[in-house]
Amino acid sequence: MALPAAAPEPAAEPVVAPGLRLALSLLEEGVLTSRANRSCGSYVARAVPSAGAVYPYEFAVLVLEDGVPTAFRIDTDRRTCARLAVGARVTTALDASLLAVPENGGALVVTLTRPWLSMRKYGDRGYLYTQLDAGHAAGNLLLAAAGRGATGALRLRFPRESLSELLEAGENCREIHSATLVPAGPAGEAWTRWTVHDQTDRELRGATWRSWLETTCWDSVAAWPEHSGSPSLHSVPAPLTRIRTDRQPSDGQHGLGDPSGWPELIATRSSSKAFTGEPVAADAVWQAVSALSTPLATDLPEVSPLSATLVLRSTTDPERDAVYRLRTGERRPERLPSTDEVARACMQQRALAGASAVLLLHVPRTSLAGADSAAGAENLRELGFRCGALGQLLYLGANGAKLGVTAIGGFDTPLWRTLAGLPEDDEILYALLLGCPDDSGIKFDRLAMAHAQNER
Repeated sequence: MALPAAAPEPAAEPVVAPGLRLALSLLEEGVLTSRANRSCGSYVARAVPSAGAVYPYEFAVLVLEDGVPTAFRIDTDRRTCARLAVGARVTTALDASLLAVPENGGALVVTLTRPWLSMRKYGDRGYLYTQLDAGHAAGNLLLAAAGRGATGALRLRFPRESLSELLEAGENCREIHSATLVPAGPAGEAWTRWTVHDQTDRELRGATWRSWLETTCWDSVAAWPEHSGSPSLHSVPAPLTRIRTDRQPSDGQHGLGDPSGWPELIATRSSSKAFTGEPVAADAVWQAVSALSTPLATDLPEVSPLSATLVLRSTTDPERDAVYRLRTGERRPERLPSTDEVARACMQQRALAGASAVLLLHVPRTSLAGADSAAGAENLRELGFRCGALGQLLYLGANGAKLGVTAIGGFDTPLWRTLAGLPEDDEILYALLLGCPDDSGIKFDRLAMAHAQNER
């Protein structure tokens, strides 16, 4: 019943390094805060969604502080930065990871996942949700940087062992998800809420307490391969999935538009609690979907097994309602799902049954294989990033199109395969629903009960 004593907290220092100021302001804008005017109840609105509102990830930042490479662990709840290591140790870890801190006030933002936070609610499926949630956050950081005129680049394929040791990740049940290189740019004022604490002396920190339950959970996933394929030093801007974009909205708008408008889309993004069932304009749906073609700079292969299928089931233009394979632009003749079928396919989340459109992200089951995958294949982490980042693009596209949107990871895969006419060997990783929003209901996924997992 007893808890270990808390270690004394080091004295607070101001945030001095320009790169750290930049990284903290991007985290505030791209992940931590939202100006969405929809009620979140007792929850603080964030710029990105999360299954069950658990946000199973953390961040570290590597910058030059007084010209010396320095690593910081970020506590987003307390708005503090712990200085973990400086100098040669940081340089050695960066060299081994084939990474570098951008010069002249840039930053390297490392996203670390903590699968336990999601898996304790959703079981094994929580590991997928962890990857999806981290994909939303990492992808949105790139978009936030681009909105300031700084073209960042995200790396997923690099050696992680040395950097993980430097950041004390594995010993604390964290895994390194990705590294985002952000060139120097304006920092804004959001960093002024933060403080720095020096924790380079581990002996003064005291022992880290860890639950045996989290250790058991960690042991079940820690043996997974780090990444697929060979490390790549190049990050090339490209869409994360192939889609046909010839169905342009009648007003000529396409994608997310000018990056200067992205900060506003990010700041006002929100998840719909329910849908009214009223039809929406087909042009608005296609405008939202066109956001998926927005290129992001990553080191992933340009060609991916991931596909997207749009079920357009209830619009003000009924002749355009159909099932569309976005990779090819093919319009399929499948019967469109009824309201009751949508509810069943979404694990009886009836508040979502009035959605006008459903976007399914799916892959052939063979592409989910582990160590025996074909050379260059993507593992679940990388596919999860694609899905999460694409989900964030759809959220922002829907915001621009004035549509409600929500994403779910709990659904009846065989039923959705039937309703959308997908191949029998395809596995659905993510489902996103669009429609006329109804914010008078309850966001059931935020409750303690995991309704989407058939928990009663």
